[in-house]
Amino acid sequence: MLKEYPKFRPMEIEEFYAKLPQNEKEMLKDYLAYRKARGITTETTISDIRRYVLHMRYILEKDIRKMDLREMRNLLAVINTSWLSGYAKNDLKTDLKNLLKYLFTDWSSKFANLEDIRLASNVRNEKKLNSQALFQQKDIEKIMTHETSMFWKAFFLTQYEGGLRTQEVRFMKWQDISFNVDGDISEISIYASKTKKSRTIFVKDATFYLMKLQTEQENMKQKGLYIFHAKKDTNKPITKSAVAMWFRTITKKALGRQGWNYLLRHSRATELYRLAKQGKIAKDTAIEFMGHSEDMSKVYSHFDKKEIKEMLKNQVYKLEDLPEEKKHELEKEIAELRGELKRIWEQLGKTAVMARKAQEAVEKSKNAAIKAKSPPT
Repeated sequence: MLKEYPKFRPMEIEEFYAKLPQNEKEMLKDYLAYRKARGITTETTISDIRRYVLHMRYILEKDIRKMDLREMRNLLAVINTSWLSGYAKNDLKTDLKNLLKYLFTDWSSKFANLEDIRLASNVRNEKKLNSQALFQQKDIEKIMTHETSMFWKAFFLTQYEGGLRTQEVRFMKWQDISFNVDGDISEISIYASKTKKSRTIFVKDATFYLMKLQTEQENMKQKGLYIFHAKKDTNKPITKSAVAMWFRTITKKALGRQGWNYLLRHSRATELYRLAKQGKIAKDTAIEFMGHSEDMSKVYSHFDKKEIKEMLKNQVYKLEDLPEEKKHELEKEIAELRGELKRIWEQLGKTAVMARKAQEAVEKSKNAAIKAKSPPT
């Protein structure tokens, strides 16, 4: 058995699964079918359970059906001392308990009634939503500065600006985006599997990175169905674990502390509701933009796209860290505007000279007429 919880490289766990004996693959398939029958309805949750079971099998280095009490305790020790978040540790231990109950009819006597499997009760403190945990504007800029990949820059800024759930970003398709519907503001159609509803969100600064990513994928023949696709299959979304691992790494590097993607959504929600409290946008606009549910006792108003776009232009997204390409474009545009302004001033100057000469000619003409009419002295 391994002594530490490994950090899996992309697709490593699938390569491991492919090498498992067929009877273990069948056992895993049957177990997942059992979990579905017991009420698990989303493919995302089933995928998470499958991944965690394979992780435990990898650490155990033997068929899980051959596990004994000592090995279960050693496995728990590896999980408890791992780099995983408290939430992930609890999920793993819950899956372990469910799996052992499924595999062993004598699980109570064989594994000491599973009393060693204890969930941490204070994990909520890890992701406590307060002003210290939420991302501020300076944090967003630092992360964008430290990240070098166009793929992850686009992912990060899209999730932040759109106030999106991580799954909503992962499952975004190129066909869902309408670029530059109003200046550099783009429109994205989002379907939330959590609420089973569709909504429209807008992004501004992310437009540049999404367009650059599109060009990059087209040039490298890597453009597929999903915007943020898996490394080896452009028609599958990037995995939840890959996103989580990247985000922990970049936040630690840029901010000196680990963060969780979901805090981006809470950070954006905090900004929007603050604007609503200040009377700068309607509260219902913030509710619709975030895809939140609303108490039926409250007054409902329709989603105002114009108000959202004006908000984007004037209130919310003002990143200082422009990419070099964008800076170059703006510098070029400024130079062109300056040249145009110079030409306008020169033309105005010529017009002013011509007007002055015309005025002088009129004055001379008037003076000449007056002299002609004046009687001789």
